Amino acid sequence: MAQRMKFNKTAFLAMLFTSLILNGFVSKVWSDDEVDSVTGAKSSDFIKTRLYIGGVGISSTIDQWGDFNGTNGFVHSSGVSTNAELDLIPSITRQFGWGALAGYREGPWAAEISFWRSDHTASYISGGVTSTTPASLQAINIDFKRYLFTQLPTQPFISVGLSFPWLWVRNFSYILDPSQTTILQTNDETISGLGFNLGAGLEIYLDNDFSLIGGAYQRWTGFNQINGAIKIGENNLYWDGNPSDTGSIEGDGLNFYVGATFGIE
Repeated sequence: MAQRMKFNKTAFLAMLFTSLILNGFVSKVWSDDEVDSVTGAKSSDFIKTRLYIGGVGISSTIDQWGDFNGTNGFVHSSGVSTNAELDLIPSITRQFGWGALAGYREGPWAAEISFWRSDHTASYISGGVTSTTPASLQAINIDFKRYLFTQLPTQPFISVGLSFPWLWVRNFSYILDPSQTTILQTNDETISGLGFNLGAGLEIYLDNDFSLIGGAYQRWTGFNQINGAIKIGENNLYWDGNPSDTGSIEGDGLNFYVGATFGIE
């Protein structure tokens, strides 16, 4: 519960801070030039309108100091005489991966959708023994950007958006007998949820057709569904066999990316 309250407070403050910036403070500082009534771009903006695609190299993880520390597990059972499911919540290493994106920009604003994937090693510690297995962290992101110093070819930006991440882990979901002492079946698991992104970066435009881009964003995520042998939602998740301790799995992560974009219009 304390972890969940921390997630909610942090996400709320981040959203409030970003809203204040996007709704006027920054735009007033750099709004001296004449603005086009159609596109909203300043007459002196280096980029006025742009439809683009791109690719990035990424470095991503889920921080180990939260619920993803490799020592927790969710147990689901529908009754004392039925089999139970145990889903391990691993820790994962930071690894490199790739991403693809597409977006549209008008003046200082841009909307962007992207897909990220990185492959990791997942670990779980039990009884002093560490088990490892392959894992894959993937996410679909929808972000909105506000560029600064738009008269120049080198433009910093801030971004805010939503993320739909999922973590696939090999063989970390188990079907147990009713006494929960014997493993009857082993399965892969997918842990998924909804996240909030807050980021900043820098884009260097050579012209409307090509740019170099790099940045970082913090992702706060509440993972509320596990697909193992069966599909378990938040209302049926409880920690380590304790039905009174329910809720989503909190997982934060600082992510980095660098790449290029290509204008297609």
